[in-house]
Amino acid sequence: MHMTDKKNDQHNTQQTSSFMEGFSNAMGVHFSDMGEGDVAVGVSGGADSMALCFALSEYFEGISDVTIHALSVDHALRAESAEEVCHVAGQLKLLSNVKHHILTWSHDKKPDARIQERARAARYDLMRDYMSGRGIKRLFLGHHMDDQAETFLFRLAKGSGLDGLSCMSPVQEMGDDLVLCRPMLGLSKVDMISFCEERGIDCIHDPSNDCDDFVRVRLRKSRKILAEEGLTSKRLNVASMRFSRARKALDIMSNNAFDVCIYKIKSERIVFNKLNLLSYPEEIVLRVILKAIKTLQNESGYGTRLERVENLCIDLMKPDGFRKRTLGGIIFECDDKRDQLILSLENSR
Repeated sequence: MHMTDKKNDQHNTQQTSSFMEGFSNAMGVHFSDMGEGDVAVGVSGGADSMALCFALSEYFEGISDVTIHALSVDHALRAESAEEVCHVAGQLKLLSNVKHHILTWSHDKKPDARIQERARAARYDLMRDYMSGRGIKRLFLGHHMDDQAETFLFRLAKGSGLDGLSCMSPVQEMGDDLVLCRPMLGLSKVDMISFCEERGIDCIHDPSNDCDDFVRVRLRKSRKILAEEGLTSKRLNVASMRFSRARKALDIMSNNAFDVCIYKIKSERIVFNKLNLLSYPEEIVLRVILKAIKTLQNESGYGTRLERVENLCIDLMKPDGFRKRTLGGIIFECDDKRDQLILSLENSR
C-alpha cells in the first residue's frame, strides 16, 4: 500500500468516526426519551438515507431490541426505479435489525407539473399508511446540514417569514400518529458520502438531483458562489437555529396573548377584546390572528398567505376604523361599541 493510500484510509476512518460520534450525540440529545417500539426510516438509496439506515442499525444494536423498518418508495417515474429499490434491499440485507419494505406509488401517468412536490406528498402518504397499520410513530429522515441550508435559501426566495426560515427541526410532530426524526441536521453531505465509502455501501444517484428544471437543484448549484461570500451551510444553519429560537419565544408570548384577549370562543366564531389585543406588539397580534384562523379552520389554514394577514393586521391598527372583510373563508369585523374584533366562519351564516 502506498503512503498516500494509507493517509487516505486514515482520513476516511477519522471522518467515519466523526460521523458516528456526531450521529450518536444527536440521538442522545433529541431522541433519548422516545420510548420503546419499532421505528421506520425512509431510504431512497442515496448516500444520506443509506448512511442514516446503517448508522441507526449500529446505534440500536446491542442497546435495544428495536426493529428498524426501512421504507423505500418506488415512484414509478423512471424506468430504473424498480431496479434501484431492489438494489437497496440487497444492501440492507447485511443489517440484522433492519427489515426492508418496498412501497409503490400507483398512478396512471407521470404528473405534468410539480413533479417533485407530488412525489414527496405520495411518499409521505405511503410511509404513513404503512406505519399506522403497524403502530409505528417515529419516522427517521436523512435530511442533513446542506438540505437545511438549501431549504433556508428556498424559503427566503419565496418570501417566508420568521417561522418559515426556522426550517426543519430535529423532532417534528405531525399529528398524534407521526413524529419526524432528523438526527443528521448537524452533519454534512460530505460526512455521509465518506461514511458510505468507508463501509463499502453502494449508493444510488438520482439523476433528477442534477436537473435544472427544479428550483432546489438550481439553488444547490449556486451554493458554491454563496459559500465563497460567506453563506456557508454552517452559517445558514446557525441563522435557522436562531430564527427557531425566536419563534419558540414568540409562540409562547402569542399563546398567552390569545388566552388573555379571548372574550368568547366557539367552533365557528371567535371574539377578541380588541383593546387588549392591540396593546401587544404587531408581531404578537399577527400570531394571535393566525392562530385564530387555524382554530376556526380546524388547523387547515396553511393556505392563508402571510402577506394578506399582515395587511389585515396593519389595517386593524389604523385609527380611522376597520372595514369588514373576508380572508381564508373567515369574516373579520369590528364592533366598536363593545370594542370587539369578531371572527366567524363565512359558511356558518
